[in-house]
Amino acid sequence: MSGAYGALGGDLSVVNNNPAGLAIYRGSEFTITPALNFSNTNSEFDNGKFNERNTVFLLNNIGYVFTRNLFKEKGFQSLNFGLAYNRLSDFNSKAYIWSPAAGSSMLDGFVWNANNYGAPLHYNQLNDFYEGLAYDTYGIDILPDGTYTNIFIEAGNDYGQAMKRTMSTKGGINEFSLSMGANMNHTLFFGATFGIQSVSYKESYFHIEEPDFAGLKYFDFSQDFSLDGTGVNFKAGVIYRPIHMLRLGAAIHTPTRFWLRPYLLTGMETQFGIAPPDQPDGKTDRQFFYETESDRFQQRFNIVTPWRYQFSAATVISSLGVANIDVEYVNYTTCKILPNSDYGAETGIAETQFKGNLNIRFGAEFRLGPMFFRGGTAYYGSPYKKEFLPDFDNSHHGTLSYSGGIGFRARNFYMDAAFSHMNMPQRRAVLYETFDDIGRLPISTLMKTSSGKFTLTFGFRL
Repeated sequence: MSGAYGALGGDLSVVNNNPAGLAIYRGSEFTITPALNFSNTNSEFDNGKFNERNTVFLLNNIGYVFTRNLFKEKGFQSLNFGLAYNRLSDFNSKAYIWSPAAGSSMLDGFVWNANNYGAPLHYNQLNDFYEGLAYDTYGIDILPDGTYTNIFIEAGNDYGQAMKRTMSTKGGINEFSLSMGANMNHTLFFGATFGIQSVSYKESYFHIEEPDFAGLKYFDFSQDFSLDGTGVNFKAGVIYRPIHMLRLGAAIHTPTRFWLRPYLLTGMETQFGIAPPDQPDGKTDRQFFYETESDRFQQRFNIVTPWRYQFSAATVISSLGVANIDVEYVNYTTCKILPNSDYGAETGIAETQFKGNLNIRFGAEFRLGPMFFRGGTAYYGSPYKKEFLPDFDNSHHGTLSYSGGIGFRARNFYMDAAFSHMNMPQRRAVLYETFDDIGRLPISTLMKTSSGKFTLTFGFRL
C-alpha cells in the first residue's frame, strides 16, 4: 500500500509515520520481513548508452508488539508497546560509462586545478587527494615557467584514448524504534516513538584511460567515500475514529539530528612505456610503474533534518476493504549542517535553493475471504527549486513509486508478499572537470535509476 497506513495503523511500519497506529493492535504480534532490492541504472556518455543492474538481499523489518488489555468499560482499553527495526532507505546501485575515443581526459582537470586560474600552486600545495596524486605518479608535470601540463596537452590536445568508469553506491538508513500506544474507548488512539537511526553510505568509482601513446600506456584513479553515523528523533501521533468507517490521523516528527563520520580515500596508478622526463632510461616497461594513495580523511559533522507534519484519512468498508491517504509537509529550507563555523555556507545553500514540499501516499486493500489484495502509489516532492537545476535535470519533478501485493490471513498467522517500483529523477553526475578557452568545463554523464523491491512478511499473533 506504498506505506499509506497513517490513519489505519495495525502494521509495524506505521511507527515510522504515525505511531498512534500502534494502538490499533488488539493483541501481541511478531513480524519479520526479508526483501530483495533490485536497481537498474541507465547512463549516457559520449553518444553511448549503458545499463547496469544490481541485486541485494535485505532485512526490511523485524519487530514485536506487546498488548496489555485493561478490560475497562470506559477510558483506556489497552496499552501497546512496540520494539521494531525498519529499513527506511536503500542506496544500492551500480553504473558504468565507456568511450572508445574520449575527447578529453581526467588529467586535464588535475592540470586546471594545479594551475589555479593562472597562479600555479607549488607542488607542496597540491590537493593530496587529487592533483597531488597525479603529480606524484607523473600524470601531470611542471614546465620551466612553473605551470602544469600533461601528456595530452603536450601532444597538442591529441585525445582519442579509451576511457571507462565504473561507479557504485551501497548502504541505507535503518531505524530502531521504541514505541508506545494507548487506546481510549476504541475511538481515540495515541502513540509516540523514540527512534534511533543508523546511516551507512559508500560511494566508489574506478576511472581508467589507455592512451598508449607518447610514453603513457594507461593511468587509473580510484575514489572511495563513505559516511556512517547515528541519529535520533521523536514522533507523536493521534488517530480519531468518529464513526466506524472513518478514521482521521495526524502526526508530527521532530528533526532527526545525525552525528556523521565521513571517510575519503583516493589512489592513482600510471604506467609508461618510456621513462618520465626526470627518470633515468635503461629500464623495462614494467619498471615504469607508479602508484600512490592518499591518507584517509575524516572530519565529523552533524546534520539536522526538517520537521515533518502528517495528516491522514482512511475509510473502512465493513469487512470488504480499506483505503488510506497520507499527506506530509516538509520544509527543506530548514536543513542544517553543523557546526556553523565550518558549514555555514552549505546551510545557506539549503536556505536559498531548497523549498517546502509535499509527500503523498495512497493505498487500498480489498478482502476476499482469507485473501487480501493491495495496491498503492506514493509521490515524494523534490526539495529543489526548479530555477537552480539544469533543464535536463528532472529532480524538481519529485519521485514516484508504485506497489502491489497479496496477503493471506489465518487465525494466528499471516503472510504478505509485495512488490514496489520507484523511478528516480534523471540527474547529472560530474565525472571530472577540464577546461577550454572560456574556463572550467565539467564533463558529465546523464543517469537515471529505477529500483524495485520484493518483500515477504511473516506475522505471528501471540
